[in-house]
Amino acid sequence: MARLLRSTALATAAATVAGFGLVSAPLVASATSAGGGWGHCSAGAHSLSPHGARVYPETGNGGYRSVHTDVHMVYDAGSNTFLTGNNVALTDQATQCLTSFSLDFERTSANPDGPNLSVQSVTVNGHRARFAFAQPTYPGDPKGANDPNPAAHEASQQSPVGGPDHNPLPPACTPELNGDQGQDALDGTQCPANKLVITPAFPIRDGQRFTVVVSYTGKPGVHNDGDGSTEGWFAAPGGSFVTTEPVGTEDWMPLNDYPTAKPSYDFYDTVNAGKTALANGQLKSVSHHGPSHQFPAGSVTYHWSSGAPVASYLVEDSVGNYTLTSRRASDGLRYYEAQDSSISAKQQTANLAIMNQQQDITDFESQFNGPFPFASDGVVVGAPAASFEEEMQTMITFAGGEIDTDTLYHENMHQWWGDHVTEGGYTMTFYKEGLATLAEYLFAARTAETKAGGPGTAAGRQAFTSSLIAQFNKLYAKTGSFWSMAPSNPTAASLFSDSETYSRPGAAYVALWQILGTARFTHVLQTIQRQYGGASITEPQLEAAFQRGLPVQSHACHAELSQFFTQWFDTAYPTASGAKEPTITGPGLNGPGFSC
Repeated sequence: MARLLRSTALATAAATVAGFGLVSAPLVASATSAGGGWGHCSAGAHSLSPHGARVYPETGNGGYRSVHTDVHMVYDAGSNTFLTGNNVALTDQATQCLTSFSLDFERTSANPDGPNLSVQSVTVNGHRARFAFAQPTYPGDPKGANDPNPAAHEASQQSPVGGPDHNPLPPACTPELNGDQGQDALDGTQCPANKLVITPAFPIRDGQRFTVVVSYTGKPGVHNDGDGSTEGWFAAPGGSFVTTEPVGTEDWMPLNDYPTAKPSYDFYDTVNAGKTALANGQLKSVSHHGPSHQFPAGSVTYHWSSGAPVASYLVEDSVGNYTLTSRRASDGLRYYEAQDSSISAKQQTANLAIMNQQQDITDFESQFNGPFPFASDGVVVGAPAASFEEEMQTMITFAGGEIDTDTLYHENMHQWWGDHVTEGGYTMTFYKEGLATLAEYLFAARTAETKAGGPGTAAGRQAFTSSLIAQFNKLYAKTGSFWSMAPSNPTAASLFSDSETYSRPGAAYVALWQILGTARFTHVLQTIQRQYGGASITEPQLEAAFQRGLPVQSHACHAELSQFFTQWFDTAYPTASGAKEPTITGPGLNGPGFSC
């Protein structure tokens, strides 16, 4: 993501409860079955965050693994409304015997641009299921998701909730701020009831695959984040523009809203005739239909399919007046290009000149990352002034009607880092944003290389390296608050801070490049892609991969590289402290370098 904060409207979700009937006390089964998988049955966890997490601790749901999702959208673009027949069918696999389980779904918001959605029914394996909406409880609450203590359901940017004099418990959710509120403005307020808790007619045994269908209608919308920005489903001229990091997908569809939950997807988007639907993966078919009571002027169904798993915040599904083209390129990939027709012809021409560089950028970045991980790649330029550009998987989104080359390098790099290999949790956001920022440095280095004679010349190669070194040295010379926060320990308000999430990790990767050398550095990147592709990575796994790439495999060298990671990723250097910045850098860089 390349994030630019803009003023946003207030969004404080209402904590209301609705559903088909009342959810009774969980059914507990202890019987055994010849097929196995029963044992003790209980409710699935209402979070995937660890105990004490303070960055969106309310998201994700336990007790099952996300396998595949079919999105059956029935959408009227003129009124920005999901119509009758709109539903999602989520195929999951139980990882315990389940009496109930949950999804993330923000139905309402105080933000006028927020959602206003209503669930009509829920079925599990074709059987009607009971459902209700509940507040999240802080992860690890020993009293469980139904803790009667209101203090267990409070919002905060920090732990403990509201400060030590108010509530010593960890936060249950991140407060939804508007652009004018300070990060602690809503500490201690109650979390909205965004957990869709589903109780099937029969317990689901451990290991069983099951399909839950949620039918819902209404107006999708945006989510207010912990940094005051908005993301999700933006109203656009004649439709929508979807860009959702980190949690905004739940403002237009129910899902397991956590980065590591990565099902594959099929989209069956039925929209007004003349509109275009854009989603992840490849376009399989376009079917036209005659007039109906919901679409008096006719409708059209777009079927997009992504066999590759998609992280929760990367689900793309924009609808509107988009011109869509595609081509099969010489590198074997299919490239999609789409722009909102409300963008001026002059600007569309300028945008297209940059969009047409995506194949060249992809081929360039493949030199470092290995083969492109998906069968297609694409760009959509939308009209709304959303808060950021985003690496939506295989369909990168650019907001505000414009695209720029530097950001395209950044977002396209994310297709490997963040998309194919996803962060293991929100505190790992720096890992993928740092590598995407490195792509911006590579673009500058490539430009310098071309001016100096090209990649096949000694002068060009030297200019490439010198550009990266100069970029590192420029960042390393920064003082003050640049070093004051540790990349691996953000708050929701600082999750997309330029210094800790983008520039500082980007500089760290340049230093690692110098420490390992080009061949070893790129080998590590490509090994990570092969080992963790389609899944996610944790900080220890990331660091272990670079440890294996050290030229000298000695205890002393491993210890020094461990200290490097501690300094660059895990240490805050407040302006009032004695140490101002990391002391370990790399060969040829400003600073003490690396002794091994």
